[in-house]
Amino acid sequence: MRVSKAFLLLGALAWAVPALAQDWKGMGRVEGKVTDTDGKPVADAIVKMQLPGRGQTQLKADNKGHWAILGVAGGNWDLDFEAKGFDTKSIRVHLSEGSPNLPIEVKLAKSAPKGPPPEVLEAVQKGDEAYKAGRFADARQQYEKLLTMRPELAATLHMQIARCYSQEKNYAKELEQLQAILDADPKNADIRKLMALEAFQGGMIEKGEELLKGLDDSAIQDPDVYYNVAVPLFNNQKMEAAVGYLTKALTLNPKYADGYFLRGKAYLSLGKMAEAKADFQKMIEVAPDDPNSATAKAFLSQLK
Repeated sequence: MRVSKAFLLLGALAWAVPALAQDWKGMGRVEGKVTDTDGKPVADAIVKMQLPGRGQTQLKADNKGHWAILGVAGGNWDLDFEAKGFDTKSIRVHLSEGSPNLPIEVKLAKSAPKGPPPEVLEAVQKGDEAYKAGRFADARQQYEKLLTMRPELAATLHMQIARCYSQEKNYAKELEQLQAILDADPKNADIRKLMALEAFQGGMIEKGEELLKGLDDSAIQDPDVYYNVAVPLFNNQKMEAAVGYLTKALTLNPKYADGYFLRGKAYLSLGKMAEAKADFQKMIEVAPDDPNSATAKAFLSQLK
């Protein structure tokens, strides 16, 4: 179930309720390739995947560096790529269940021949152990310590610190860490998208909209991104803005049932009954077995 579904079923407060089941499985599929900085495949690389609050899994790339996994839930996933002789690379990506996910291509840098100082290894170990144990403040402290010792790892460490703040629901501080990554790489559309989504999730509507304005529409190919932007706008009674983003989601995927359903509700709130009726009818047409179809039919019966 996507985060956006939770909004429809439970309302705005659902964002603050942690997932009860450690279940990362869903209907999505994602694949990718791991290479070195010269573009040569990294055989047998380990891909560790974690959907915060819902569980984790891992898999191994083949001898051509290719990996793939079926049955993953939609959401913001933390991915770590590891291989002997290479530096670990950590990224966060948004995966979708309702539409194809773009291949994830990662380049790993070869590890320096000489191992890092003991104090660096200790900070990494303590930080990772604290994060896995849910002691996010302790993890942050170790990553911040490591940042002073290894500034060349700034992008990775700012992301790790951002993860900690995200887990603590401190979205303002999370955005500060992600902004440091964006400042170093202003054309990083993935980081800007992530910042926008986290801003909306944290209730920072204006900040989220500002971040989205800095993105070309071609950089967003997943309708879930626009949908997850529209949900907090809808819950904050910003119906016109919600309709705009839902329309963008439906442009990307004309069979996006959730988009029709929520846009229909937004049109109802705006008193646009003809538009609401058309969206509810379309929702039933593209997803007759969806649980929300029964609600859409109930709305239609009242609009006759």
